[in-house]
Amino acid sequence: MTTDMNDRGIREGDPQRGLAEAKAALRESEERCRTLVETVSDWVWEVDENIVYTFVSPKVRDLLGYEPGEILGKTPFDLMPPDEALRVKEIFGPYAARREPILAIENTNLHRNGHRVVLETSGLPFFDANGRFRGYRGVDRDITARKRAEETIRRNAERLRQVQKFEAIGRMAGGLAHHLNNMMTVVTGYSELLLSRVPESDPLHEGIVKIRGAGERAAELTRQMLAFSQLQVLRPREVDVNLFISHLSTAVRDLAGRSVRFTFSPGDDVGTIRIDPDPLRRALTDLVANARDAMPGGGELRVITTTVEEVEPIEGVEPPRGRYALLIVQDSGCGMDAEARDRVFEPFFSLKSGGEGMELPALYGFVKQSGGYISVDSRPGDGTTFRIYFPRIDRTTGPGGGTHDAG
Repeated sequence: MTTDMNDRGIREGDPQRGLAEAKAALRESEERCRTLVETVSDWVWEVDENIVYTFVSPKVRDLLGYEPGEILGKTPFDLMPPDEALRVKEIFGPYAARREPILAIENTNLHRNGHRVVLETSGLPFFDANGRFRGYRGVDRDITARKRAEETIRRNAERLRQVQKFEAIGRMAGGLAHHLNNMMTVVTGYSELLLSRVPESDPLHEGIVKIRGAGERAAELTRQMLAFSQLQVLRPREVDVNLFISHLSTAVRDLAGRSVRFTFSPGDDVGTIRIDPDPLRRALTDLVANARDAMPGGGELRVITTTVEEVEPIEGVEPPRGRYALLIVQDSGCGMDAEARDRVFEPFFSLKSGGEGMELPALYGFVKQSGGYISVDSRPGDGTTFRIYFPRIDRTTGPGGGTHDAG
C-alpha cells in the first residue's frame, strides 16, 4: 500500500520523470516500427496528396535498385513505362478521387538496370486532425516470379490444348484420308485407262488429262493428311545426317533461286539417325520453298546440323534425355506474328494465297512419327527458324564439318 502511494506520488509530483518515460516509450515504439519497416519483405511507402513519395523504406533497393533518397519527390508513375503509367493512372485515379483504399493493384515498374519488375500495390488513405486528405500509406510486393510462373502455366496449358487438338484433327484426317485415297485410286485408275484409249487428237483427251492431274493432286493431299495423322507407311533406315544434307545441297540451291544465298554448316560428329529418307527429303524441300517465298527480294537461307544432349520442353512435353541430331533451317525472311507462328502446323492453315496449307502439318506428323521433335521460332521482320530433333544412333559417327558455301 505504501509503495503504491509512493509510485503515485512520484508520477503526480514529478512531471519531468513522467515526460521522460513517455519519450522513452515513444522512442521504443518508433524503433519498433522502424525495425519492422526495414526488415519486412515488402516495400513500405508514403505519398502526399499529390501522390509524390514522402517516405520510402530501404526495401526499394532490393526491388528496383534505387536508394530511398532517389525515389523521394517522384511519383509511382515515374517508375513505370509510359504506357503502363497511363494504364495504372486510369485504375488508381477513381480510388484517389473517392479517398478509398487500394488493394492489390498490379503494375509493371522499371528496375534501375532496365529489366521489368511486377509489383502488387496496396494502400490506405490518411487524413490530418481536421479530416483533410493528406495522401496514402501502403506497401508494394514483388510478384514478378509469381507472374512468370502463371505465364508458364498458361503457355503449357495452351500447348497441351494445341496437342490435344492436333490429335483429334489427326484422327479425323487419318480416317478421311483413307476414304479419299480409295476414291482417288478409282479416279486416277480410270483416267489412266481412258488416256490409253483416247488419242491426243480427240477433244476429250485434254479433259481426261485434267481429271488425272486433279486425282494426282488429291492423292498428294491424302499423303500429307496421312503424314500429319502419323499414319503414313514409313521405311526407316540409317541415314548419315551430314551426308544426306550435302547430297541435297544442289537441289536446295536450285529451288531457293539465285536471289537467295544458301549455306550448309555441318556440325562435327552429328552421326546417323534412323529415318525414312524420302519423307525427310520432301520435308526439307517444303521448308526451303517456304523460306524462298518469305524472301521475295532475296536473302539468306542456312541449314545447320549439330548434336545436342538435352532438348528444351516443346509443346509442354519434355523430350527424354539423350543425344539428338539437330537440324536447323533458318531464313532471313519476313517472319511471322505470334498467331501465325502458333498455327503454322495446323492443317490447311497457310500464309500463302492459293496454298493448301498441308506441307508443314505433314512435316510435323512425319517428325513425330519418326520419334523426333520440331519447334519454330519467328518474329515479324526477323526471319524464321525451324529446329528438328531426331534421336541419334550413337554406334556410328558421321563426318566432321566446318562451314562451307553450298551455293
